[in-house]
Amino acid sequence: MKKTLAVIMAMLLLVVALTGCGANVTTEGNAATEATAQEPSAPADDAAASAPAEKIQIVFWHTLTDQHEAALKEIAADFNASQEQYEVVLEQQPYSEYSAKLMQSVSNGTGPDIVSMYPSDAINYINDGFLYDMSGFINDPADGMPNFYTDIPAGVLADVTQWGDDGIYLIPEFLTGEVLFYNKTMFDELGLTAPKTWTDVETCAKAIYQAYGIPGFGTDSITDTYQTLISQAGSGYIDAATKTMAIDKTIGLEKLNWFADGVKEGYFRLVGEDMYFSNPFGSKAIGMYIGASAGVDYVYAAIPEGEGHFEVACCPVPQEGSVKYISNWANGYACLSRDEAHARGVYTFLKYFTSTDICVKWCMALGGVPAYLSALENPDFQAYADSNIAIKALSEQIGYIGHLASITGSATVRTEIDKMVQSVALGVSDADTAFDTFITNCNAALQE
Repeated sequence: MKKTLAVIMAMLLLVVALTGCGANVTTEGNAATEATAQEPSAPADDAAASAPAEKIQIVFWHTLTDQHEAALKEIAADFNASQEQYEVVLEQQPYSEYSAKLMQSVSNGTGPDIVSMYPSDAINYINDGFLYDMSGFINDPADGMPNFYTDIPAGVLADVTQWGDDGIYLIPEFLTGEVLFYNKTMFDELGLTAPKTWTDVETCAKAIYQAYGIPGFGTDSITDTYQTLISQAGSGYIDAATKTMAIDKTIGLEKLNWFADGVKEGYFRLVGEDMYFSNPFGSKAIGMYIGASAGVDYVYAAIPEGEGHFEVACCPVPQEGSVKYISNWANGYACLSRDEAHARGVYTFLKYFTSTDICVKWCMALGGVPAYLSALENPDFQAYADSNIAIKALSEQIGYIGHLASITGSATVRTEIDKMVQSVALGVSDADTAFDTFITNCNAALQE
């Protein structure tokens, strides 16, 4: 038996050896024979060589729905059809569980390649090493974005370049922001004009209160309004280097009391359980308010037809002080990929996404303003802005967009501002005590 196996193995080795020799024939006499023997397989080889490589998939998580999701799908489809290397795969996520799900998936190494986020959220991912620094792509001489640093409003640029070492972890696309909606019919009846300063706001609010017995002014976000008031007055905010609060106490107390006194006397109002002022505004329970430009459709929807109808108007956020300032509500798109191939795919899509025509298309679909000056000047966008009172007002003030440091604890600072203002406006605390508590709590959060 062993002898038989040995013979078989020897024969197999001989066949392999001869086959190997045949495949390596290089003499001139046998070259034609080898080529002829290989000809039948040539078409299959050519087909394999000409077949496109499988696209690298770029997974994009978002929370958009309805017409906004449809617009994003159209843009992604156009990008996917424009080249052969990458495919953007959109995955809609429930808004209610998005933040927790995103952090968990990224921590487990199963997260998406691209998401949108605000700088205040980005810092948490940067600290954990989850965001890809895209400055290398942006600054690339051959395939970069040479106008990136000059085409973005200064405040927006400061937000996405604030983390040092020349790193860029967010690429902005569009922005929404605060504007002031006012009851033009009411203003006309009282001979008032759109307020340009905070002194004007107070004057108009008192006139409305005296004439109609309703508060004249409110704000959807007292946090943003307080930040705006102190920033315009020249105060600091957070010292990122020392991780401490840098609000000038005199300015901080003055602006706190200014708003709280108005609430106590009735001509200003907190939003309270309404959450947003669009409905109280539509029912003529308040004369003017600061709210999101993207909420203009809710404003129109809240104003009744027929009896009770009035004309609504909109203007930029009032300016008064040594510094021109409005809050920055621009988010950005972040790359969560760990490998360069997917990161380059994210960048390639974002370069396409932020191109002027696509940026304008996206802003018009979402009701926003481009984060790029070149897109802002685009004729199609200008025509759109002329047809939308909120977009028009926001467009006129984007040069005033300011920058506030986004570091660990900065989200807590926003929460503490809201608590402080409400406690004083509602008479729960005096201003000095509330302000000192606010600073103490914020410094503790920044030092964690």
